[in-house]
Amino acid sequence: MVTGRAAQYAHEHGVFSFTSVSVHEILYGLELKGATAQTQRMGAWLGRNNEIAPVPADYTGAASIRARAARHGATLEMADCLIAAVALRLERPLVTGNTDDFRAIQNTGAPLVVDNWREPRR
Repeated sequence: MVTGRAAQYAHEHGVFSFTSVSVHEILYGLELKGATAQTQRMGAWLGRNNEIAPVPADYTGAASIRARAARHGATLEMADCLIAAVALRLERPLVTGNTDDFRAIQNTGAPLVVDNWREPRR
């Protein structure tokens, strides 16, 4: 399902967009596992796509998101809040398999659109 959705997205848009925070998380996970060849392949693939760096306002937005979530009883990592802040600023859907944390952000009233390519389309 993920492969098909990714292929369709690539066909429609040409490149994928990732926050630099997401790039860090992906490469960190691969490095932690010692997956050297996969890390190199992923790094090369990421380099052919669009990396979006957070701007100063995204950090402010992330702090607000994190505080609102905490008031709603959710403990979120700064990285997820920053990724969400970038998606909100750019008014883009956030594609993830980590729906729990991002649903917690939606529960604060943030108009974040979350799309899990592991789930069938609705």
